Amino acid sequence: MVALADELSEEGRNEHSRQLAGLHLKNLLFARDAHISAEKKRKWYTDVDANSRSHVKIACLKVLRSANPQAAHAGALVVAKIGALELQEKQWPELLGQLLKNMTTKDVGNSNLTKTSTLEALGYLCEDLEEEAVDQTETNQILTAIVDGMREDGAITVRVAAARALLSSLVFTRHNFDNETERTMIMQVLCTATKSPDEQLRIIAFESLARVAALYYEKLPQYIEALFTLTLTAIQQDKDEQVSMMAVEFWSSLCEEELEILEETNSVDQSRTLSHRQCARYVCAAASHIVPVLLQSTLVKQDEYADEDTWNLSAAGAICLGLVAQAAGDAIVPDVLAFVENNILHAEWRRREASIMAFGQLLDGPKPELLTDPVQTAMPVLVRTLKDNHTLVKDTAAWTLGRICELHAQRIPQGYLQPLVESLGGALQDSARVASQSCFALHNLAQAFERAPRSRETNALSPFFRPLLTQLLAATERRDWQDHNLRGQAYEAVNILIQNHAHDMRPVVLEVMQVVLQRLHSTFSTVVVSQDDKEERYQLQSLLCSVMQVITRAVDKDIEPFCDHIVALLLQVLNNEHAIASEEAFMALGAIASTIEQAFDKYMGDFFPFLIKGLRNYADWQVCSASVGTAGDVCRALESRILPYCDEIVRCLLEDLQNPTLNRQVKPAVLSCFGDIALAVSGNFVKYLPSTLQMLEQAAAMKISPDDEDLVEYITVLREGILEAYIGVVQGLHDGGGSPFIKPHLGNIFQFLEVVVNENGDDPSLIKNSVGLIGDLATLLVQHAEEVSVYFRQNFVVEVIQEALRQDNLRDIALWTQTKRDTLLS
Repeated sequence: MVALADELSEEGRNEHSRQLAGLHLKNLLFARDAHISAEKKRKWYTDVDANSRSHVKIACLKVLRSANPQAAHAGALVVAKIGALELQEKQWPELLGQLLKNMTTKDVGNSNLTKTSTLEALGYLCEDLEEEAVDQTETNQILTAIVDGMREDGAITVRVAAARALLSSLVFTRHNFDNETERTMIMQVLCTATKSPDEQLRIIAFESLARVAALYYEKLPQYIEALFTLTLTAIQQDKDEQVSMMAVEFWSSLCEEELEILEETNSVDQSRTLSHRQCARYVCAAASHIVPVLLQSTLVKQDEYADEDTWNLSAAGAICLGLVAQAAGDAIVPDVLAFVENNILHAEWRRREASIMAFGQLLDGPKPELLTDPVQTAMPVLVRTLKDNHTLVKDTAAWTLGRICELHAQRIPQGYLQPLVESLGGALQDSARVASQSCFALHNLAQAFERAPRSRETNALSPFFRPLLTQLLAATERRDWQDHNLRGQAYEAVNILIQNHAHDMRPVVLEVMQVVLQRLHSTFSTVVVSQDDKEERYQLQSLLCSVMQVITRAVDKDIEPFCDHIVALLLQVLNNEHAIASEEAFMALGAIASTIEQAFDKYMGDFFPFLIKGLRNYADWQVCSASVGTAGDVCRALESRILPYCDEIVRCLLEDLQNPTLNRQVKPAVLSCFGDIALAVSGNFVKYLPSTLQMLEQAAAMKISPDDEDLVEYITVLREGILEAYIGVVQGLHDGGGSPFIKPHLGNIFQFLEVVVNENGDDPSLIKNSVGLIGDLATLLVQHAEEVSVYFRQNFVVEVIQEALRQDNLRDIALWTQTKRDTLLS
């Protein structure tokens, strides 16, 4: 490291070599993978002595003053990486002072370059630092340096670097935004930058304002009028599309923040607590101004040669309009419908496409009944537009029909199903882009029949079922199947059609199954020349396994005569050991086990080695997760017949829980699987009970910060898995007379239940399982009432049962639990 730092900082060395030294030094300090990065941090402190660390830091700070831009840039990267490591450990206290000194020193010939590289270092540092890693004094130092760099009389390179650094630092400046003087200074600096002649500076300034809207929404009132004017002017008049896009992004961020606040308020209302955030409804107030600007200045700026996923002004405006529809609701309907009416039959294709896009974005937000007439009026026009002479218009028409099928299927006019289905079927033979959107529409149309009773002899899709499946299966084998994910979209539509078929279409589903099996069989004889060929084969196998899973669950016991052939093919897929294909094959096998139940025992000898290999596949965690789910399916299917395989399965599951490298997303399913095993083997589970309960108690004790949204979501899923495991264990012990084994653990179980009730009281699934577990424990321990009654008399137990009784979907289980508790306490 010392040699690399010297190479980087030595002015006489080759420019390319200095740059490479800096990049290599940065890579020794940092990795994207969290585990590898933590190991590099450890080595920085354990393998590099204090003198060497000091030498490296001094050398890297020195290079910020280099006359060579590439070396200075590399130095900024390294300084930021070291700073991120050390400031979090309260080391290198002089760093920020040195950087601030660079911003104020005027005695170097290349002061603008020094300031630029210093600001780059500050920007990268802010990207890498955790919010709590810097105190207020350090934040003030960072902000002082950045704001100084954004002065109007400064060089543009310095101002751009300062603007980037400010964008990265905004997450640290909450205290500064709480201070009106400092907040106004920051906002003035940003607003001034939006008017700069330099396009890059304007782009970053508007991006920063969008970030401010998301981070400091509650601080916007005194600035909103100025921001309104600046953003709408930029959207309409700025010559640089990127600037206009960032001005649109401000409104998108504002919409997202208001939608989040309204959702929080709604959930707070339901839980009868006070919300700490108020929605100012800026979007609703500005809707009559912002909507016409989006319609006239963004949606009509399409690039007909852009890829589908290209992010441009037209795409940004469309997304923003959809968000405005959700945030402002009914208020925007008249403006959008007027635009649609004036342009949907326009001679200019851009106007036609923009009007259809606007209508599609309007569909989610306003009251559904307000859109009934517009949807019914638009349907014939949209269906005819599938034959427009411009691909982009057809593409957007198919997408909008898909949105109608998704959000307003019940508003499709009576008798209009046939022309809709026939037109979408015809669009499957159009360009791959249009065909893919047609698949999306058919998927959503079939999804609308999800709630129809499966036992019904027929439904409205039955007359079109066979031709649609034929057309979709043909689309999966088009020469351009790779374009616009056509093959994947078509198979998804096939899956949903099969999933929601009526009983009269069962023979057609079984015919499709034979086609799918034939295609899966033929993949094993496909000529493979390159790695791309191999990947294509595995991707196809994955899609076909997915269809087999759906067919199996859809036709139920009718699958039994075909199981030998199906299982043989699925095991062949697993034998290839490809992650994506294996994941789907495991899920298909789980579906077969769930369907044929104990008859699956005949396949266990061949399948079991693959199951164990999957449970130990720590590298491909999705495969491991799928195999855990399949293990649970097999346990539920085989019941006591799983016993000969249990020792190895339990050993693997315990290893999964203890393995620090396995993705944490797998672990809730692992815990739940213990419940499946306990239910399957009942009293025989006693031998696994000590290790299982120890793991459950360790998982239940996990604490997190409520500010970490990802962890909060994970802990909810984890608790679901813990509850399912406890339920399975308690029910299994009841069948096997194991109440004495659970009594010593009651304190921990009820402590966990209390935490769940207090922290996840608004989660219906967790409350349902908590109430169910209380009932199961009361049932198991009724013979030990005197010893255990104290647990069932706790206030939270009474309260959660009462709360569940007030909810229609939980009343039955709450009544059952109340009866079991009363019996135990009587």
